[in-house]
Amino acid sequence: MFFHKSGRGRPLRGRGHNSRRGKLSGGTSPGAFFNAVLFSCAVLLCGAGFCGCTSLRTRSYDLETDRIGAGPIRIAHVSDLHSTFFGKNQEELTGRIRDLEPDLIVLSGDIVDDKRPPGGARALLAGIRDIAPVYYVSGNHEFMSGNIRGIRKELESFGVIILSDEWRKIGINGNTVIVAGVEDPFKKRHEAPGYNQEQAMADAFSVLYAEEGYKILIAHRPENIEQYKKYPFDLVLSGHTHGGQVRIPPFIDGLYAPDQGLFPKYPGGLYRHGRLVHIISRGLSKNMLPRIGNPPELVFIKISGLPSKK
Repeated sequence: MFFHKSGRGRPLRGRGHNSRRGKLSGGTSPGAFFNAVLFSCAVLLCGAGFCGCTSLRTRSYDLETDRIGAGPIRIAHVSDLHSTFFGKNQEELTGRIRDLEPDLIVLSGDIVDDKRPPGGARALLAGIRDIAPVYYVSGNHEFMSGNIRGIRKELESFGVIILSDEWRKIGINGNTVIVAGVEDPFKKRHEAPGYNQEQAMADAFSVLYAEEGYKILIAHRPENIEQYKKYPFDLVLSGHTHGGQVRIPPFIDGLYAPDQGLFPKYPGGLYRHGRLVHIISRGLSKNMLPRIGNPPELVFIKISGLPSKK
């Protein structure tokens, strides 16, 4: 059962301290100060019409590549749900995924939350199990739950394929596709003290240079992109950032993201690193800090072969 505690790439638009040991001057903790800043922004921007940021939207990306030659590959990318509900029994989210008719569904971590009841995650898994193959990688909050093994077991009961520093070769519409996934670095802190993500990736993915096909990596944390670039992936799918929480285009694309800090380099969207395309979902959670100018999003990706030259 799921565990429940009480208690510089440039983004492209998709379609669709004065301190003493963690104290600021005056004795305010950084966390309290940051929450106060977010709350003030929320009040101001709500008044200015920037909110309404709990409604689900679909952000779509169209990619072209010479690595596929047959029919297109359609991917629904779900990230950072944190057991949030969209409609009764998750019907709004699962219905939208079904309407997209994906060939592949990717869950890039933090689908289950470490504090909130897991009903939203269960409802998602039940609603998508018969749509398309589902691939999952861990996020930090699943490890923080203290029951990552139980979470994995229940995911598998819904037919989800868990990628734990491993890869699978599959066929989609006449194309050879490699789907790889890497564990979240919190595995070291909460499950396996000797775990090293960099070494795990080297052990698992160095062989991919000799493999044919369009290569996709699912990795929860976008800030580790330099590590992902060491391998021959065509597409990396990440989450974790929650879109930087606050967006005021074109001035602020993201205010704060975990493990990147203020004004993150990779808050969300599409980034190109040579041939590698990195798509970062802004996530689905609406349970936590306020989202301002930054609605929860389901990501849809269509990958087509390049037109033949006559």
